[in-house]
Amino acid sequence: MKIKSPLKIGLVLVTIMIAVCLAAFAWIKLAPRRVPDGQPPLATIGPDSLASFRDAFNANDGEVRVLALLSPT
Repeated sequence: MKIKSPLKIGLVLVTIMIAVCLAAFAWIKLAPRRVPDGQPPLATIGPDSLASFRDAFNANDGEVRVLALLSPT
């Protein structure tokens, strides 16, 4: 049985890590963005849509409101 050199093992591991990273990147960029039936669509809040978001959020005064900020970092 022949022992593989550490350089070959390292190259294989780096190749696998690159493939996993590329697959994850492709999934993030190309995966369909869907919500269940009956749920409002996902929204991205930016400087141009902040005023309408604030108005919609404040319109539900007296009800439970949840604001979740998600960041990839």
